[in-house]
Amino acid sequence: MGAPIPQPRSAVTSQIIGFIKRHSLVIGILLMYTVTWSVHLSGAGILPVRFPFVVYALGGWGFAVASIVMTWLTLGADAVGALLKRFLIWRIGWRWYSSLLIIPGSYLLGIALHALVNGTAPDFRLTSAYRAAGSSAGVLLFVLPVFLADVLGNGEEIGWRGYALPRLQARYSALYSALVLGLVWALWHIAVYIRSFNPIWFAWYLISVMAKSVLIAWAYNGSRGSLLLATLYHAMWNTSGIFLPITDKLSEADIGTYAYVVVSEVAVAAVITLISGPAHLSRSTPRQVQE
Repeated sequence: MGAPIPQPRSAVTSQIIGFIKRHSLVIGILLMYTVTWSVHLSGAGILPVRFPFVVYALGGWGFAVASIVMTWLTLGADAVGALLKRFLIWRIGWRWYSSLLIIPGSYLLGIALHALVNGTAPDFRLTSAYRAAGSSAGVLLFVLPVFLADVLGNGEEIGWRGYALPRLQARYSALYSALVLGLVWALWHIAVYIRSFNPIWFAWYLISVMAKSVLIAWAYNGSRGSLLLATLYHAMWNTSGIFLPITDKLSEADIGTYAYVVVSEVAVAAVITLISGPAHLSRSTPRQVQE
């Protein structure tokens, strides 16, 4: 039998691109993990830092790099433009912007439940914001700047909701897609918290992130795929965690306020799912999909 005939380079390239297209969801997520984990593991001293400026720049926007590269390889330049334009979808109605209040509302509900069960009033001096500002008046001055800084510096949503969620929703219901993505999203944070990893806390955190994923999927689908709204939701969660007294020192003796907050988040996500329907997590628009 003779030696195999080498294929033309163009044919090999086409096969590679075809493989990437068929597995774009998994490859895209793995690329996001690879690019961004290199930052966090380097910061934790687990990986060496050869090019620190490049590495830390990718920390905030590694998701954007991975999503844009994968979208360009699989769908072309026009699809990249369409993906980025989702950040410009801002005419979504006042009710979607006001829905941002669901986030601090769910936190405050959990805090109130913890106070009711334990008979102890929440202490707002225990927040990260109070420790930084030193007074209640100073804390209020920091709310808007912190929120805006998180909106501008958080590059995750182009990856999670812009790239991954529509590809999941092309195959599965919106609820199932949101829960799967929530699991992937939560596990990604292992690299973020690896130096102070607490398995008890992380178990609660995983449930919290999956509930958050359902709520953002609801907002994303209902707003016709607004990455601006998804980013605002993400920033509101981060900001609420800084300015509200949510303890995360969980133990068998004291599960802390955080567990009550997680239960509250799950309850809110369940109610929204019942109202909007698990198929699309929206009564007015179909779920956003990307083949």
